[in-house]
Amino acid sequence: MQSWGYRSRFDYRDTALEPTRSGVIGLICAAMGIARGEDISRFDDIRMGVRVDKPGRPERDYHTALDVIKADGKGTDTVVSHRDYIADASFTVGLQSGNKDLLEEISNHLKSPVWPLFLGRKAFPLTVPPLLDSSEPLKAGTLEDHLLRGDAGSRVVLETPDGERTQHDWPVCFGNRRFRPRSLRT
Repeated sequence: MQSWGYRSRFDYRDTALEPTRSGVIGLICAAMGIARGEDISRFDDIRMGVRVDKPGRPERDYHTALDVIKADGKGTDTVVSHRDYIADASFTVGLQSGNKDLLEEISNHLKSPVWPLFLGRKAFPLTVPPLLDSSEPLKAGTLEDHLLRGDAGSRVVLETPDGERTQHDWPVCFGNRRFRPRSLRT
């Protein structure tokens, strides 16, 4: 199970159909031991792409919280929240950068993370190692060279300056939940 929210607010937690930039950078930050509120601008030069190897199926979970203090401070209430996630999905995420040292640092920490790694929520820990080929994780070429290979029927989502859609999931600061838009092409 995994969840890649990008519009989540209050009592509704959505999920995208593939990993978001904020989710992947968050996972990398956990691997590297970078706390919320710390500077994450070092990841701005990374270009990300996702290949959907197995789309999975969307699911919804309901949570009930008792005795939640009301906004006006007068009494408590019961709150029901909806949380979407994807079950039985598999993705290949590629990162492209001219900064080889940063990619090597990320790779090394994904092999031996500082903190536990989750797929969008703490309830969804990784069940397999995050690197496809841990013996040689860095490869020459572009995202297109590697993600567009293989099954021609797989959907691939790439960051590109002239994309067909925009998604507001580029993390600026996790501490105060600031994000900016990114342009995507499928």
